[in-house]
Amino acid sequence: MFQVVKLSDLTYIIEHFNSYPLKTQKYADFILFKKAIDVMNNKEHLTEVGLCKLVSLRASINKGLPERLQVAFPNITPVPRPEVTKVTLESNMSEIKHWIAGFVSGEGCFFVKTSKSRTHKLGISVSLNFFVVQNIRDTYLLESFVQFFGCGSLSIAENSGISRFAVSNFSHIVENIIPLFEEYPILGTKAKNFEDFKEVSVLIKSKAHLTKEGLDKILSIKSRMNFNR
Repeated sequence: MFQVVKLSDLTYIIEHFNSYPLKTQKYADFILFKKAIDVMNNKEHLTEVGLCKLVSLRASINKGLPERLQVAFPNITPVPRPEVTKVTLESNMSEIKHWIAGFVSGEGCFFVKTSKSRTHKLGISVSLNFFVVQNIRDTYLLESFVQFFGCGSLSIAENSGISRFAVSNFSHIVENIIPLFEEYPILGTKAKNFEDFKEVSVLIKSKAHLTKEGLDKILSIKSRMNFNR
């Protein structure tokens, strides 16, 4: 975990995200976070009124007040969350492509799907799936992923409050997804998943997955990816 907790150091965090704004609804949390820092910098939190102001801001950030603060401040009214302008992604902008790579490094998944199949000689079908999942409140952002990549689909699970952008068409994976992240690299351990994902795409493209040797190799690659790494 990377943390910044010193008030003076948080200035650098604020400056960064002022220059490079968040694109999800988390931007509202950032705005309230800045106001909370102002309260503390002005020493207002050392007064009862200022402390209540700080707790009111906290009540509207992320998941709201934990139970212990609800008990300690039963009469607190959460401040209204700021409205966040809906952004769109323009695929011809290098800055957006870098942002996509960073966002997918944190929120995306490169997945090798294997399923039992009666129509396949070896009894197992293989496919590639790329997806990004977000809270339903950021559905509008995932909608723009469809336009950005020129492929994929959006699904919404109302019960779980989750939106999902997914690409499963093999041609779209090879022509739209992989080339972007070859040019704008994935960072962290997920970069290894991407390399495995690419390796499987080569095996599928060469029809190696239709042979026992090729299928065994794909299953071996799959076994080390994502949560198994």
